[in-house]
Amino acid sequence: MRVIVVGYGSIGKRHVCSLLKFNNIAKISIFTGIKEEIPLDGRIQLIDSSLYSLDDILEHERFDFAIVANETYKHIDTAITLAEKGIPLFIEKPLSNNLDRVETLREIIDAKKLKVFIAYNLRFLGAIRKAKQELKKGAIGQPYFAKIEVGQYLPDWRPNSDYRKLYSADGLRGGGAGLDLSHEVDYMYHLFGMPSSWKVFKAKVSALEINSEDIFEGMYQFENGFLCNVHMDYLQRIKKRTLRIIGSNGTITLDIAGKYMEIVNGREIQYLTDETFFDTGRTYIDELRHFIDAVKSDTPPLISLNDGISVLKLLEDKNV
Repeated sequence: MRVIVVGYGSIGKRHVCSLLKFNNIAKISIFTGIKEEIPLDGRIQLIDSSLYSLDDILEHERFDFAIVANETYKHIDTAITLAEKGIPLFIEKPLSNNLDRVETLREIIDAKKLKVFIAYNLRFLGAIRKAKQELKKGAIGQPYFAKIEVGQYLPDWRPNSDYRKLYSADGLRGGGAGLDLSHEVDYMYHLFGMPSSWKVFKAKVSALEINSEDIFEGMYQFENGFLCNVHMDYLQRIKKRTLRIIGSNGTITLDIAGKYMEIVNGREIQYLTDETFFDTGRTYIDELRHFIDAVKSDTPPLISLNDGISVLKLLEDKNV
């Protein structure tokens, strides 16, 4: 299979490294303006985006699928260009920085019957899958409320880079705690479904030199009365990533950063500390394998374009 990767920032690099692990990937074309070394592998072709347009490349080369991994605010335009050529799309999360032109993309996707996958890799984490299974079988009874929290000090994310120059620091390019950390909103949607109503708050409360929000707070209510609070921030010096679900017959507690899970079912307590449940690195390979299998078969991708649009709505007050 021949793949084009658009964008070669930190996530683009990760996806290229993952692609190199697949024997059925014959060629990887990296379309980027970033002047950095690439892996020494004969399957890789570097295309300088300052010399060629994406349209130029697509006129002369055929690709079995594309990975959209450039800056968030460029996702939709890039995806539309690729979709118009009939290329299946693996789009890095979030789908975009807003809802502009998503309907245009959806119309092209539907007309050409293309496979699209939004790369919320935490859905492939063993611990999240386990939580989904436990909820499905009613292990904690009727869920009453949940608290999801993620936080990490932005300057610590990439110690070798100036955080002020990262897209995370720029709201116009798709930065901000809400979009950047939207995995948490996606897996809430995955675990509990679409809320019936919600309210979100975004703020810049710290002295960080950024023009995006450093804190996001969302309160989501579901048809049965169940409530879920999602907190995301750029502020916590000790990385935190937790989920706690309280039900009529027990509790599910998940600490992804601490690699720990506790399931209380009545009087029974189950502890999970197996490394395989918390191997986030593995999720990037698993999501690519899933998408490649979907492209080669009639199986729809697990995370659809509509899912990506729903997450964008959940990051804004778009329920009214």
